Amino acid sequence: MREEIIEGDDDSENIIGALARMVQPRLGRQAARGNAVTGPRFTAAQIATQVGGGGKESKLRAPLGLGYHEYTAAGTFSFIVEPQEAFRGERLMIAIARDGAAGSIGLVTAINVGTMPQQPSTEFGIPIEMFSPEMTDANMGWQICPAGTKIQITVQIVGTFAEGDVVRISCGIYGDWIRG
Repeated sequence: MREEIIEGDDDSENIIGALARMVQPRLGRQAARGNAVTGPRFTAAQIATQVGGGGKESKLRAPLGLGYHEYTAAGTFSFIVEPQEAFRGERLMIAIARDGAAGSIGLVTAINVGTMPQQPSTEFGIPIEMFSPEMTDANMGWQICPAGTKIQITVQIVGTFAEGDVVRISCGIYGDWIRG
């Protein structure tokens, strides 16, 4: 049987353990008849994962926005966000809207958590379409970003722009907000 110490008690009295010892003889008789609950339905880790609080496994599925940028010419822009609590990204989503600039393409040239790249090679850019909201099986296993560490996504637009052409890019990340 699991015992818990109630924190905050001056003498750290083990109240739950004492109560369990008192009812143990009765539980034994109930269990013999098949009427007793012998264990919890959920583990403490499963509960903490859903409600937060207490433990390294405490996390919440959450989106993290990186903002948007308007390109009026070919160029590179870095989207940077600094989570205030630990965050582990899993799915980068990039929305692109072109007003003209039909001959342009977008490349993700860097995905960094702090100074650590999140792609196996930084030699070539990744087509932006790989991160479109319609893309399936696009989850990635990112490093955990500690609180106060920057996440950087760099997007490069290449191609030709006529006067008045605009490419708008918006970025966001789905992942686990790791609550302490």
